[in-house]
Amino acid sequence: MSKPLLRVEDLHTRFDTDRGTVHAVDGTSFTVDRGEIVGVLGESGSGKSVTARSICRLEDPGRIAGGTIEFEGIELTTAEESTLRRLRGNEISMVFQDPTETLNPVFPVGEQIAEAVRIHETNDRQRLLDFLGVPPFRDRSAWADARERAVELLGQMDIPSPKSRSTAFPHEFSGGLRQRAVLAVALASEPSLLIADEPTTALDTTTQADILRRLRSLRDERDVGILLITHDIGVIAQTCDRVIVLYGGQVMEAGPVERVLTDPAHPYTRSLLACSVRNTDSGERIHSAQGRPPDPVDGHEGCPFADRCRHTTAACREGPIPTTERSSEHRLSCLEAPLPATRESSPQRVSPTPDGGTTE
Repeated sequence: MSKPLLRVEDLHTRFDTDRGTVHAVDGTSFTVDRGEIVGVLGESGSGKSVTARSICRLEDPGRIAGGTIEFEGIELTTAEESTLRRLRGNEISMVFQDPTETLNPVFPVGEQIAEAVRIHETNDRQRLLDFLGVPPFRDRSAWADARERAVELLGQMDIPSPKSRSTAFPHEFSGGLRQRAVLAVALASEPSLLIADEPTTALDTTTQADILRRLRSLRDERDVGILLITHDIGVIAQTCDRVIVLYGGQVMEAGPVERVLTDPAHPYTRSLLACSVRNTDSGERIHSAQGRPPDPVDGHEGCPFADRCRHTTAACREGPIPTTERSSEHRLSCLEAPLPATRESSPQRVSPTPDGGTTE
């Protein structure tokens, strides 16, 4: 069996605050293989984004308090800063949720993509002075090939008139085009692992479908491993091969998308699926999960979902919850997982179709 591209084991990321220590990620474990898309699903505050930033070693002002992050045989939690700089942007790229915070407003979009291409080609830490063309630094002719590659990447992201649009500034792009441009920056180095944090949030459905289709193409054509963070069950169903359900900084359930969405085992997963609009009949009030996520300050004993779960027993609150293997690919952390018999355990009606759409 081949070694996974990324392996995260018992990861703990914490933030020291005036209130106490925030346990943002509290023992998360999962893998990502080449040529697959792994979705991370959960409510806001579940630890999804902190997990992603920890993988890139961008957890500051947080700190990794335990666990391992292994990428292609390299242990990232103990790697030298020079190694991390080499890997970030080259082998591991990240697409953040808000493209306006990623793109520099004072430079044309094409030049920013070209800069990413040049950094990948030269392995330099910073090409800004080269970009400015100030003597004794190189003139801008050295960027000709990088500019051509930038235009090519814009075209691959389905941005119309890529050559002319490459000279536009970020504020001249719509939200969807900015997100495509950010994807182009992330792909400039042809990474092995792409981490996408809510890449389709606030986009219209057509643009969202185009970006998700592009992610599937990257998986199929370039054998890229993708970690896709989202709160949207439909996005998971359309795009991912496996799904990790995260809550309270811990993995509640993980397995193949079709299995988890159609036969969920953990009460939290069932609660999420029951809240889906697609699981609500016409004229019926949309179901919402009762209660609030646990306070992450100073951590918690037992299952983080215990206060919101109708199946909770005393054992659920007493200590660490073991991981149960339902099959070789499907696992969950639960002592009292019920059989599907209640409204909260209704199977999800969203499932992938061959063309990447959804069925109900």
